[in-house]
Amino acid sequence: MAGESEGPVVTVEVQLSPAVKLIVSGRDLEEVRSVLAKGVESAGEILALLERARPAAPTGERRIPQELLARVKDMSNKDLVLVLLYYEGPMSREQINQRSREIGREVSREWLRTEFFRKPIKDLFLSETDQSGTKIYRLSELGRLEAEKIIKQALGTQPT
Repeated sequence: MAGESEGPVVTVEVQLSPAVKLIVSGRDLEEVRSVLAKGVESAGEILALLERARPAAPTGERRIPQELLARVKDMSNKDLVLVLLYYEGPMSREQINQRSREIGREVSREWLRTEFFRKPIKDLFLSETDQSGTKIYRLSELGRLEAEKIIKQALGTQPT
C-alpha cells in the first residue's frame, strides 16, 4: 500500500500555558521537530510580550500587616479567607490553601470544598473561571465590608 511505504505520521502536542497549545503532525520526524522548535520559540516570545504588557502588581501595598499576621491563628477559616482576599486579591482555592499555610494558619482544602460554598459564607465571595478553567475567588462588596470589619476589630483601626 502506498500509505505504508511513506512511514507513520508523527503528532506532537505541547501545552505551553493554560491558553497556548501547539500540535504539529508530519511524516518526517526531523521536520516535525524543527517546526515544533520554531513554534515554541514564537509562542515564548508572545507569552513574554503579554507578561510585559500586564500591569505590574503593586509591590507590598496590599500585603497583610504584621500586626494582623500575629492574630491569624485566632481567626476562623472564613475570617482568614476574607483577610487574604482583601489584602492579596483574587485567588484560587489552591492558592488560598497555600498562602494560608505560608502565614501560619492553614485553611483546609476540605473546608474550601464544602463550607466555602454554604450560606451565608458564599455571599461574601464572587467566582470567575480563568482561561485554564480554574475558579478564581474575590470578595463581593458584602465580603469587602465584612473583611474591613474583621480587620478593624483585630487591629482596632481602619484597614490600610
